[in-house]
Order: sequence, then structure tokens, then C-alpha cells
Amino acid sequence: MVFRLVSESVESQLLARGLSRTLPNPMIRRTVKALSKTNNMLILSEAEVRQCFPVRAAIECNRKALSSLRKDGHGGAIVPTRIGLPYNPSLCHGDVSSAPSTDWSLFKPAAYYSPNGSDQSSRGSENREREASDDIIMGMKVVSVRANNPSIGKPTVPATVMLLDPESGEVSAIMAATYLTAARTAAGSALATELAFRNNPQKMKDSLTLVVFGAGLQAELHIKSIQHVVKLKEVIIVNRSLERAQKLKESLLQSETNENCWDVPINISTMLLSNKKGVQNAVQEADVIVTATNTCVPLFSGEWVKPGCHINGVGSFTPQMKEVDDTLVQRCEVLIDTSEALDVGDLSYLKSTDERKVSNNIGLIGDALVGTVTFGTLRDDPTNQMDCTFYKSVGTAIQDVVSAQYVSNMASTMNGVGINVEM
Repeated sequence: MVFRLVSESVESQLLARGLSRTLPNPMIRRTVKALSKTNNMLILSEAEVRQCFPVRAAIECNRKALSSLRKDGHGGAIVPTRIGLPYNPSLCHGDVSSAPSTDWSLFKPAAYYSPNGSDQSSRGSENREREASDDIIMGMKVVSVRANNPSIGKPTVPATVMLLDPESGEVSAIMAATYLTAARTAAGSALATELAFRNNPQKMKDSLTLVVFGAGLQAELHIKSIQHVVKLKEVIIVNRSLERAQKLKESLLQSETNENCWDVPINISTMLLSNKKGVQNAVQEADVIVTATNTCVPLFSGEWVKPGCHINGVGSFTPQMKEVDDTLVQRCEVLIDTSEALDVGDLSYLKSTDERKVSNNIGLIGDALVGTVTFGTLRDDPTNQMDCTFYKSVGTAIQDVVSAQYVSNMASTMNGVGINVEM
């Protein structure tokens, strides 16, 4: 590619001058860009993003991203308020008063500044996978909701991420982000699951049962991601369409065991959501539950969930949407990705009184990841009424830009991946 050739030429010059050995890799890249005097923008398709973003790397990338979102604001993340534009083809002359609430385009900027100028999350045996980028990452995600898209063969929620070169302010990469969005969401749930069982060694050793509500890309990547942090003996996929659930099952069974995939559990089964008795039995056996649907009606009774279960809720994102009921939330220690998660219907119970909020809502997953708060201790206390854990996420642009930077860095090391355009 153009940029790769230019980079190699300039780096050769640095090497001849004896400089490249003394400069850290990020500094070499910045020097290369300065000397090349051209702005090369990388463009990546969905397939290429998937190729560059294996599950384990997504988990470690999002450990870094989510750790930067902390209550004290000192984690290194800056996430401004998103900007939303309504869309309605019937609107005339800029009158947006009748715009439907379902069709919007959202612009979500974010920046990551590594604490103390170095990425603390990159230390340890998995250094290469955790190192997502340079010390500063800047970018923006553009995501839309278009209810009519499936009828024209397009995704309901198309997404794109663009990255900026922090020093020059120029756009350095644009990539499709539908897969990236699902992967980073699942990675957050995997981290929450790990946190929930971290202080329970027996759970980490046992083979567990995972029940997943939904059969789309989110469901697929949640199964693969959670498989990386706990041992699974059984996966039960519950969906409104049995055909779609069966399709996901077949896809999972055909997955090869490599860095991009997962170890196939002993048993994968499917079930219709309308099979109430079957769903009840599945929920009663579940050690981990994932809800990845767009329902406004709780999917199951909170009374069915056994003590010690961990739940990841990722499908709902508005005050009207509700995948789990108040009975379950009352029983749970709750972890959230951002404060916006408290505005979703699932957690309306927590906002009813300050006393309830204090007793249930432990705080941000970022604080739990860096050890500022614990997660699972109330559940494990036999004198406490809370006997389960619940992670509620609505997503954040810091996950998108940190993940995108990892993808961009990975693509630059792979021949034939992406298109470099000289701007």
C-alpha cells in the first residue's frame, strides 16, 4: 500500500541515521508521518475489520477502554455528549417536529489519553494484545437506526468509525463498525462475567451453563467472548424464531478452534421464546444469562433465576425497553458501563429511591476493573438479600475508538488488508 511503502522508505532513512533504535514505536510512526508529508487514510470493510479483531484481542482492548471510564474522571477518557439528527423522508423544509423517534443518526466522539503517558493496561503476559494504540486516540462513531433498512437488504443499525491522527488532526482511518460494535459490547459482558466470578474460584473451575436470549450477531459474539473467560458445558439459545436460532447453532458448531473463534462446548440447544416451560427450566439451570433483544416486555421471571447467577443485559437502550423485571434487579448487585445505563427501563427500579440505588448499584465497570469497587461480594454474603449479579451496558464511544485503533494498527501489519488513500 502507498502508506506502507512511504513508511518503509522513511524508516530506512531513520535507521541509516541511527535514530530508529532510540525512538519508541509510536514516536517512529509520528516521525514517519511528519517526514512523508502526505496524509494516507485507511479504509476497512466489515470483513477486514473482523479479520483484524479476534475475540481475545477485543476483550483486552475493551479492558483498556472501559478502565478509562471511572467515577473520579481520572481514567483518561473524554466522551462528549452525543449529537442526534432525526430522519424522516416525509419532512418538508426542515420541519423536524414530527420526526419519528425510531429513525436517527447519532454522532458519538471520544478520546483516550493514556494515564501518565503510558498504557498501564498493556503490562503483563498479553502485552501485544492489550496494546491497542499510541498514547492518544481520537475518533468518532456514526451510527444510525433505519427501521426500513431490512426491506432493502441493509442492516437496521449501520455503523462507521473514523479515527483522527491526534497530532495533525487529519482523518487517519474509516472503517465499517457493525461487527466492531457487537464485538466490543460482547467483550464488555465477558469482562463483567469475569469480575462477577473472580472471587469465586470454584465457579471459575466449573463448567457452566449459558442461556442467551437472541440469535443475532450480538448473541454469537457473546457466546464466543464469554467462552474465553469461563468454561462452558452447555449453551441454550432462546429466540422468537427457531430457524434463526438453529442457524446460529450451526454456525457456532462449524467454527474452527483458533484465535478468532472458540472452544465448542459440550452441548448447544435451541428453544422458542414462546416455550414458557422450557424457558423456565433453562433459566433455572443457568449460571450466566445474556439478554440481547429489543423487547419492551421482560423475557422471564426474576424468580426463576438461581442464586449465584450472573446476567448481562445488552439489548435495551431506552426507558421503554425492558429485558429483565424488577424482581430480578432487586436481587442483584448491579454494574453499569456508563451512567446512561441507569436511564434504561431495566434499571428504572434503581432510580425509584436513593436507598435502593445505594444498596444495588455498585458503580461503573471501569472502577471494578481497576479495583476501586468490588463486584460479587454482596451476592456471596449469606446475610444479604442480593444473591445475583447484573451488568447493564448501553455502549460508549470510548470502546469504539479504542477498538478501532487496535484494528487500524493490526491492519497496517497485514498485507492486502484495507485500502490506503492518499488525501
